[in-house]
Amino acid sequence: MSKSRIVTIDDQKLHFYTMGKGPALVMMHPSPSSAESLLPLAKELAENFTVFCVDTPGYGKSDPLVKKPENLRDYTRFLNKAFFKLGLEKPALYGSATGAQLAIRYGLEYPEAVSHIFLDNSAHFDDDLRDKVLKNYFPDLTPKINGNHLDIIWTMVSQMFQFFPWCFTTEEYALNRPQMPLVVLQMVAMDYLKAGEHYNVAYMAAFKHEKGEFVQQLKIPTTIFRWNNSIITPYIDSLLAFELPSNINGFYIEGDAAERSMKMTSFMNSISKQIPIHTIKESAMEVLPDEQVIYVKPTTYPPKIEATGKYLHDAWNQLVLSNTHLNAKAIQESLVDWYSSNSE
Repeated sequence: MSKSRIVTIDDQKLHFYTMGKGPALVMMHPSPSSAESLLPLAKELAENFTVFCVDTPGYGKSDPLVKKPENLRDYTRFLNKAFFKLGLEKPALYGSATGAQLAIRYGLEYPEAVSHIFLDNSAHFDDDLRDKVLKNYFPDLTPKINGNHLDIIWTMVSQMFQFFPWCFTTEEYALNRPQMPLVVLQMVAMDYLKAGEHYNVAYMAAFKHEKGEFVQQLKIPTTIFRWNNSIITPYIDSLLAFELPSNINGFYIEGDAAERSMKMTSFMNSISKQIPIHTIKESAMEVLPDEQVIYVKPTTYPPKIEATGKYLHDAWNQLVLSNTHLNAKAIQESLVDWYSSNSE
């Protein structure tokens, strides 16, 4: 079972889930989700690793950095202090998407402090596509009391698994695959709502960093996972097409999501024997105090999920009517809590 813990650096809290035994493995999540998204994989790795699933500063239950980050170095500088305080001397790093870029940057800044890097959903984008993405991929999602920002979120979520990038809906970017189940779309929508108006801070920094040239510079043993069913497989292939040094290798996975998880877990567990074990400082870990969202909760279940996304508006309007004293940000927090605690 995982334990929810924090470590405090300069009065800022970094939240993480930890479980397992063995050498340390730090896992870093995609944006705009949180460490919770990594827990199923972490549980499969916990027999061979002491796993730390970290909430990126500003996401999940971690405090945002005091100064708005300008690049990934601002994150890795803070993470390095946190890892040092926890006694994570030479952990392995796993990162997916934004987490992969954080792992790359961490490995470049602190090569002596990492034993192995596992890159999942790590890609290379050419400058032209990167510029187009940065202009179109990250709309303003500041909560509005009329709930109009929910339309933007649902458009993003519903197009995310049909086109990549989601904001370009021509055939060139079509994924030509079935839509994901509504429960998955709901989960992703909740990730955006939880992250709030600053959902794009680490996300944008990671996109700017998604360059094969940075991976080439890594001196640490590194594995790049390439799954044939990823929505970014062509861009992972662009990364693997780079002339990479001998310490960097691709690991190719065919099959469905279950096979992907099994093969990735098996490989990572086999590498655990090569990772040194250091004493982790349990005394540096604190329990995160419980925080309740205070609002007038409707007596019914939240509206059922449906494909148009209208249900989010219906839920929002119910909460506004019941909580006329709350601003849009507080209504959004209430909406997330209502679905997480009272859904059928």
